Amino acid sequence: MIPILLKSASLVSFIILGYILKRIGLFGPEDYRIPTKIVMNITMPCAAIVSFASYQPDLSLLLATAIGFALNCLMLTAAYFVSRGTPRSIRAIWLNCVPGFNIGAFAMPFIQSFLAPASLVGTCLFDTGSALMCNGTTYAISRNILDGSKGLNLKNIGKTLLRSVPFLTYFILLIVTLIKLPIPQGLVNFITPAANANAFMAMLMVGMMLDLNIEKACLKQMAGILALRYSITIISAALCYFCLPLPIEIRQALAITVFAPVGMVSTALCVKAGGDPAVAAGTNSLSILISVPCIVCLLVIFGAL
Repeated sequence: MIPILLKSASLVSFIILGYILKRIGLFGPEDYRIPTKIVMNITMPCAAIVSFASYQPDLSLLLATAIGFALNCLMLTAAYFVSRGTPRSIRAIWLNCVPGFNIGAFAMPFIQSFLAPASLVGTCLFDTGSALMCNGTTYAISRNILDGSKGLNLKNIGKTLLRSVPFLTYFILLIVTLIKLPIPQGLVNFITPAANANAFMAMLMVGMMLDLNIEKACLKQMAGILALRYSITIISAALCYFCLPLPIEIRQALAITVFAPVGMVSTALCVKAGGDPAVAAGTNSLSILISVPCIVCLLVIFGAL
């Protein structure tokens, strides 16, 4: 248990470091955009490729993709019913911040650091399904609900997905795996240093994005949003671990993955949909503070089993 706690403390310390460096002025309020681009476009795809290189094809793992998609749909549906009657600026946040997961920049570093390489494959496949919703579909549905319009702009959703490097990486890796095309070991060796840097870069980026200047007037709304989100999360984590017909390392990875905080894309899109920026930013930051101890506790529990 002690090694797990020490290693977890190391990852959490990178978040704290990023926040402190921003607070003392070494990083500006918008400087997180640079490590975000590095993580999303370089280190995270490299980490995924390295993990898939050692993965033995197993069609049953496609279940993780279906779960990622279905869980976002469930969370969106729950948010739709619970948020009825709330002002538009608040309902937009319910609809966009109850679903959506910050997997690549948050859950993945923990899983990459603690679990077997195959575990990360399960996380990537879950993220593939999740991305189908949170990278545009959830936003489009929320706008239709808020504006009272009908139909989805599938063309815009498709363009958003095709511009997402992580989604394209996961999708291509999934195809490569299904047709049993081996990933060259030379490529794996070449990108391994970038893959190894993913955990540090992602945690530092999260710290730089963290904003603890939360307005007290917004806390009630944030509490309701996060209470619904984590109620569904707890049940989902238990079902993933105890009920799925998948290897133990995949079930552990999925149980951890669903505790990922609100996605960065979700926060941005809920503001675009008309959500209150203060509540959106506060919800994102509080979800990070909640997810960290939840994931660490799961890692300790899994390490003790």
